[in-house]
Amino acid sequence: MKLHRTLVMAVAIATLVPIGELCAQSHQVTVLVKLLSDPFGVEIERGAQEEAKKLGLKCAVLGPNAAEEAEQIRMMRDLITKGADGIAVSCLNGEAMTGPINDAHAKGIPVVTLDSDSAKSERQCYIGTNNYQAGVEAGKAFRQLMPKNGTYAVLTANLAAINLNERIRGFKDGLGDGYQEIQGSPLTCDDNVPKAIQLVQDTLTRNPKLDGLFFAGGWPMYAREAYIRALGSHAPDIKTKKFVIVSFDNLVSQLELLKDGYANVLVGQRPAAMGSKAVEVLNELVDHHPIQDSYDTGVDIVTPENVAEFLKK
Repeated sequence: MKLHRTLVMAVAIATLVPIGELCAQSHQVTVLVKLLSDPFGVEIERGAQEEAKKLGLKCAVLGPNAAEEAEQIRMMRDLITKGADGIAVSCLNGEAMTGPINDAHAKGIPVVTLDSDSAKSERQCYIGTNNYQAGVEAGKAFRQLMPKNGTYAVLTANLAAINLNERIRGFKDGLGDGYQEIQGSPLTCDDNVPKAIQLVQDTLTRNPKLDGLFFAGGWPMYAREAYIRALGSHAPDIKTKKFVIVSFDNLVSQLELLKDGYANVLVGQRPAAMGSKAVEVLNELVDHHPIQDSYDTGVDIVTPENVAEFLKK
């Protein structure tokens, strides 16, 4: 990579430095994750920082202060206007991001997506989890624990996120027939941890005979004590597998909860690997090197039997 180039990477999180200033600097990799305080985004940043250091680049973090599509799109367009050399974006709404991505492509700016795709756009590759297949694995794990004809609810962030919708579709295919999703599911928390916890509590209060919950992301498990309180009388039943919780992601707070019996299975993604690969691929694109159409960063199935191994990492 030529040292005078500025490499800007958009993943969609929180504005720490003005975009204009970043684009004016040299040797700069800019990472935008979905939300500043989101633990998943923090892991993406960690991987991106490590790869940037390896490549001799500086790395900063940008993005909206809340998971808002309009703000993410505004920031994407601002990056295009400032003349970014390359952008990687994790789309809050893949359909809505199609136009901005195509505009960047028309201006000769290479764009890749990570974590959450915009498959109909002119992005040059997708980096992250095979969300459908990972959802299938979650559904299979759920089926092994759920009684036939059991009832369940799904928690997601929003109904426009392609990655989350693919997970839910895979989950239902992996679960198969003979199970009933309750009315009002999927529940949408807008990437907001307190809202996710409240939805868990309200759902269990209104549906005391519910047999299980599937979290398409780990939101309610990011606040341990509040999450345990939200489970209420169902908490002891998780340990005895009378009530089932399968969740995406395996961040430390979730691993601790699994170890202590407040979840049954975690489908762990590899966000640090996504951030690292995104920086690596953008570096290749800026230097006009060939890349693949997609990069599957893989998943880890974490259970009470192997959780100790992941807590050591």
